[in-house]
Amino acid sequence: MADRPIDLDLRRLRYFVAVAERRHFGRAAVALHVTQPALSRQVRQLEHDLRVELFTRSTREVTLTPAGEQFLHDARQLLAAAEAAQERARRISAGHDALVVGFMLGTDVGPALNAFSARHPDVPIELVRLRWWSQARVLLDGGVDVGFVRPPLEAEGLELLPLYSEHLTAVLPIDHPRAHDAKVCLAALADDPVLEYADATQAWTAVWNADPRPDGTRPRRGPAFHDMEELLGYVGGGRGVAFVPHSAATAFPRSDIAYVPVADVAPGHVALAWNASRPAQRVVSFVETVRAATRTSGTP
Repeated sequence: MADRPIDLDLRRLRYFVAVAERRHFGRAAVALHVTQPALSRQVRQLEHDLRVELFTRSTREVTLTPAGEQFLHDARQLLAAAEAAQERARRISAGHDALVVGFMLGTDVGPALNAFSARHPDVPIELVRLRWWSQARVLLDGGVDVGFVRPPLEAEGLELLPLYSEHLTAVLPIDHPRAHDAKVCLAALADDPVLEYADATQAWTAVWNADPRPDGTRPRRGPAFHDMEELLGYVGGGRGVAFVPHSAATAFPRSDIAYVPVADVAPGHVALAWNASRPAQRVVSFVETVRAATRTSGTP
């Protein structure tokens, strides 16, 4: 007789995903605002309930077992589906019919919003700021209908419409030897600690932080930051240098900071993203508007 399915605890699923993504119980506990022993107990209980070992633990590292790899894939989908169901119910109950558009710092959403509003003046629009560590999740869980994102991101369950490319800019203290150069090469910054995008995936760090470098070397690690304000504080205080998309740099002029284009890294990209599972008609209309504008001008 087959085992009866268990009732999965969504909190334990979130705890498991946090550990699996960070490969570290301590860092996951900090991100979840729980103690490490409590987190360990909850994950152990999940493994007990499933009768499956999800992690291989040692004194130095935590790795996923093959079963854990598969369960991580499924757990992300379960959490996204649960959060999307809650969000849809709340929005329907509140009579919420606005189009919620997400945007990453520096992405130019104005032309797309204006074009959509000209075609659909009866649909209200709300804007939500997206972050590099959660841009996929808020699209999948229904918190945002459609978003201007910067790949790479966990794209399973999402549709992506590529829009345009954007070069990286180095953020340097104004007294840095390269602060007044027209362009800078990564080799000229080899001795500088590089600020880290907090909670970023390895794929994001590789693209937007040039780590590893094209020659395979790794930069010295500087402090981790969560937003531009923290980044500018660290750089202005001489704690390191950073890399950001060009448009994000132009939004924060400061007398103690220099923004210098990076000459020898590939550009990043901006795309429009939305949940692929039965998008609402307002989302379909917005995507069609942006697609038409992209064909006409090359940018939204």
